[in-house]
Amino acid sequence: MIRRALAVVLAGVAFATPVSAQNLERVVERFADIWARGDASALSSLASKKGVSFDIDGKPMGPVASRQASAVLRRVFNERETVQVRILFHEIVGGQPPLAFAEINWMTRVHGTTIPERTTVFVALVLEDDRWRVTQIRFVKP
Repeated sequence: MIRRALAVVLAGVAFATPVSAQNLERVVERFADIWARGDASALSSLASKKGVSFDIDGKPMGPVASRQASAVLRRVFNERETVQVRILFHEIVGGQPPLAFAEINWMTRVHGTTIPERTTVFVALVLEDDRWRVTQIRFVKP
């Protein structure tokens, strides 16, 4: 009896999870692929309707609209050359609307140099209209 009740509860939880929430891994993979290409416009198209906040090199700003987010990201990508992008972690953390985050390892070098630098890029997401949208991008250097 207890097993049957537990199965019913678990089935209810599985169906209560939005379909898009089950695709967080693909969304993060897409984000990382776009990040690796340095495509600021494509990244800004993933922004939340309420805007994106940034914390780059200890300088917080935002939230800013998609157009301003694109400009910020263009500056970031113009200053650095991407060597490698690797997803470290992603997780749905709950809430209403559902929230998630991802951690990405971004290896770069300043144009004209050979010494790589590692930056951890934290990405916060919110589920809006059944789609994961970016609400924050934050850089942390070791």
